[in-house]
Amino acid sequence: MGLDAGQREWLSPRVTHLVRPGWDVDFPRRERMPESFKAQVARPFLPRHFPGYETYLWIDADAWLQQWRAVDIYVAAAGRDRLAITPEIDRAYKRHYKRPKLLGMTLAWKNYRHAFGWRIADRLGRNPMVNCGAFALHREAPHWQAWSRVMTAVLQRTQFFFVEQTALNYVIFAERLPVNFLPAYCNWAPGDAAPAFDPERRLFVEPYAPYEPIGIMHLAGRDQKERVFRLQQLGGGAVETSLRYSDSRALCGIDAEPAMAASRVKPGSSRRDAAGGN
Repeated sequence: MGLDAGQREWLSPRVTHLVRPGWDVDFPRRERMPESFKAQVARPFLPRHFPGYETYLWIDADAWLQQWRAVDIYVAAAGRDRLAITPEIDRAYKRHYKRPKLLGMTLAWKNYRHAFGWRIADRLGRNPMVNCGAFALHREAPHWQAWSRVMTAVLQRTQFFFVEQTALNYVIFAERLPVNFLPAYCNWAPGDAAPAFDPERRLFVEPYAPYEPIGIMHLAGRDQKERVFRLQQLGGGAVETSLRYSDSRALCGIDAEPAMAASRVKPGSSRRDAAGGN
């Protein structure tokens, strides 16, 4: 989704499958939804679009991979029957140090209310939001069917940006399907806490000891994609940089991306930004 013909041509020989999803679910007012909404609705149907694989690992197009070990962690944590996924919780995240929302009306609570009503919002809204921008799930895990069922039911009533994530959170906390919650460095949200930078290892790391390397950097939200971050460096000093993939490669001393230059991708479009940064 979001790639022009030239970008699809560049990508095609570098991947096994290149799929443009249609609408996997019929729901009211579908014709009014943006084309990008198909990518959200398609998420519970990945085995349908990419059949024949053992485990499915999803990483959002606004996230990029710094260390391959994050992939290994996700796949191992998923096993055959668990959802491997990262909640939006960390000791560094600023949201945990703010004054509580009036009546507990967090974004998670509002999403539950929008999707399921007040009663379920009051019951589940106190739980942390689990971010489906990165997850791993075995093809035979029961979550696929449960996720698609819940999301389809919600879409008959309402359509909103976080619909697939809210449906998955419902499956986790209301239907209690098995899950492995991973640490925040497996899906780091710099909008909640800027990482630190280790100039010796040339890696982005957690801002607090023991300074675990960030596995996946997730620039969720338009502001994070355009923002210049001021990062504390281990050993002293600070550095200012964008955390977009191309700028991060430059800071880490990695050669520029060879073919699909950033200038060829329009701002706000979707593409696969991933690199093994071992």
